[in-house]
Amino acid sequence: MWFDVLIDKGMIPDKALRFFVKSGLKKYIARINQLSEEEIRSIQKDFVDTLLEYPITINIKDANKQHYEIPSKFFETILSTHMKYSGSIWDINQNTLEDSDTHTLDIYSERSEIKDGDSILELGSGWGSLSIYLASKFPNSNITTVTNSQSQKAWIEAKTNESNINNIEIIKSDIADFETSNKFDKILSIEMFEHLRNPKLLMDKIENWLSDEGLLFIQVFSHKYFPQFFDNTEKSWMSRYFFTGGMMPYLGLYQDLTSNLHLKSSWATSGINYHYTLEAWLHNLLIKKPYIKSHFNKNISKSDLIDANKYMNRYKLFLIFCSELFKYNNGTEWYVVNYLFSKRLPET
Repeated sequence: MWFDVLIDKGMIPDKALRFFVKSGLKKYIARINQLSEEEIRSIQKDFVDTLLEYPITINIKDANKQHYEIPSKFFETILSTHMKYSGSIWDINQNTLEDSDTHTLDIYSERSEIKDGDSILELGSGWGSLSIYLASKFPNSNITTVTNSQSQKAWIEAKTNESNINNIEIIKSDIADFETSNKFDKILSIEMFEHLRNPKLLMDKIENWLSDEGLLFIQVFSHKYFPQFFDNTEKSWMSRYFFTGGMMPYLGLYQDLTSNLHLKSSWATSGINYHYTLEAWLHNLLIKKPYIKSHFNKNISKSDLIDANKYMNRYKLFLIFCSELFKYNNGTEWYVVNYLFSKRLPET
């Protein structure tokens, strides 16, 4: 698109970027607010019917290139020391990104009902924040974590070796190809399900991977009722550069998809929390931009040799866009949602 060049060169002031993003969100919300309840139900049904026609994932290589094969030093610079690459919960006592991430990891372990000694599977390692946290907190648990990124696998291996953590197994595999004959007491996945095209197929697999008393805990972001696929790479900047093949689910999608897993609990948290997380990442990006450029002035992305300045300008807009989205209407349009599913046992 014509504006890509301006974005890539950093020619649009940040205030103008925010203005354009907020204007676009205002038009988007005005359009979907005109829908009747019947139209919304029909859209949700069509959304489910469509995704059920697909395999587990599409465009997986694009997602890797856009986020997960970026050199780890970039994320070490903008994330907290936990390397948590997902939305966190900011309570009144959490004033920093570090505190918020620690607090949220504590919440994950509580909500997923993990006990020391549980066998644990994490789907979508990220940079290891959850698996490393769980390995330290539950030293008698064996943790298997699955990533489709070689750079993430290498980073987690280095971190666990450095910290003398020996109860984590790191597997590199596309999630659609991953198989295991093991049974797990807890399976967790943080903000990976939005990158799936047919999550029901994975949930059917997860049912077989859970022990009889096992639990599945996931975190996803969701609009309160309007779902969306990110497929239009010609017209959508976000679809083109950062979320190709992804989806924005609606609240309740995942319990609508599954009959073999039983929804035990759910928690919907205001999007304001993700807004705070994104603004913290953006702050770190802006104040540390010279440091980042000095390290990646030629090839911040190994896959396509995009220069550091171009990538940072794109990433800045990505953070601004997501931040304003989750902040919209004081965080009451888009939410961060935790779901806890139990295995539905056959009646005797």
